[in-house]
Amino acid sequence: MRKLVCLTSRTMLDELSQEKQFVNTRYVKPLTERGMNTMMLTLDNPSPEEMFNLCDAFVVTGGVDLDPMTYKDVNTGLSKDIHPSLDLLDSLVIKYAKTTKKPLLGICRGLQSINVFLGGTLYQDLAQLGLKHSNIPGNHKINTVENDVIKFESEIAVNSYHHQGIKKLATGLKVIGKQTDGIIEAVIHESLPIIAVQWHPEMRPSSPESKVIFDTFATMVKGINKPFNK
Repeated sequence: MRKLVCLTSRTMLDELSQEKQFVNTRYVKPLTERGMNTMMLTLDNPSPEEMFNLCDAFVVTGGVDLDPMTYKDVNTGLSKDIHPSLDLLDSLVIKYAKTTKKPLLGICRGLQSINVFLGGTLYQDLAQLGLKHSNIPGNHKINTVENDVIKFESEIAVNSYHHQGIKKLATGLKVIGKQTDGIIEAVIHESLPIIAVQWHPEMRPSSPESKVIFDTFATMVKGINKPFNK
């Protein structure tokens, strides 16, 4: 039986101002191409754990800003379009994955959610630090750290579509990639099957760095590569 990867939904308003939930096809295709089935996790379910029990692994997708209250900070107006139901879904997925040790991949907001709901904090706006990460044309460079989980080249070029970033790193997470300005861009967990990146590999699925992310995650989900069971 094929493994089932469950992805967090995000929301948008249609032309009638009705809220819709969705998962971008770009997240789904790299998973189905690697032989996995996918399912969207919707918001505000009465028994989310029953839904999570069906899943073999999880992807926490990109999206709007987290409410600073989730990391014990005050929203000074720099955190935009916050959505409490999205924050709740992310937190439940991450805590469930931690407890059950099911594989977890975080992308953009997903990295930030993993950091926050494991006990870390965020910079609400990198521009306030004099750093530009939001919608940068082309690529920026990431210096990576050799590790036992995911095999990046020592320097990779990635896209940048975020204005927030990790401030305090959560206990248990290990940095495996930083931008040249020092902002954390990629992490793994020291004992759990968790990978998270700040950029959007699904936007460039054929690039070497994107392939290695999705290939590594697929081996985790299928139980082929188990670097955490040492």
